[in-house]
Amino acid sequence: MGYALLNRTTVSVLLIIAIVVWGGFLWVLGIELTWEHAQPYSLTLAAITSCLWLFDKYIWKIWPVHKFVKRPDLNGTWRVSLQSSYKAPGSEEPVAAVDGFAVIRQTFSSMSIRLMTEQAESFLVASSFDIQTDGTTFVYGAYQSDPSIHLRSGISEIHYGSFRYKVIGRPPTQLIGHYWTDRNTNGSIALADRRNVYFDGYKEADDNWNAG
Repeated sequence: MGYALLNRTTVSVLLIIAIVVWGGFLWVLGIELTWEHAQPYSLTLAAITSCLWLFDKYIWKIWPVHKFVKRPDLNGTWRVSLQSSYKAPGSEEPVAAVDGFAVIRQTFSSMSIRLMTEQAESFLVASSFDIQTDGTTFVYGAYQSDPSIHLRSGISEIHYGSFRYKVIGRPPTQLIGHYWTDRNTNGSIALADRRNVYFDGYKEADDNWNAG
């Protein structure tokens, strides 16, 4: 999704190339090379990969680094309100607005979004950020929605969709946007009231939200 950090294999290859180039210049300059010069290789590789892991997991969202990264930190559980154009079989009116929760787990190089309502769950398949020159930030994504097994075979089947959220606030306080599905439906969606906790299911989130 957007930015991908180097993995250990890629770092190792780049480090070997750097060593070969560095050694070549030493040879051209007439400086004698020995195997002792290569001894710090494993330590250097470990240090670089550890730094990349720490940046990907934590450092990118810490001040002042996040001022330069400009990628919003969306981690946590958000309260969701969505209105769909979907009409239940036999009905002429769109279904009522639905409340739910969106759990976002994010690193610099990856992001997962699990949207949970009482009747369905959807999860992110792919996503990307669009950070414009004025700082306005959008999140684009594609997702799969899995309705409750009791709603399938006539009411609501597994389907796919895409969305665009606009990030509001610095730090973010809202995500607002639209979504479209392969069932020829669309709708509006708003995420707000973020909490710094992660839930695995709708009932767990709803119980804790009401208790909190």
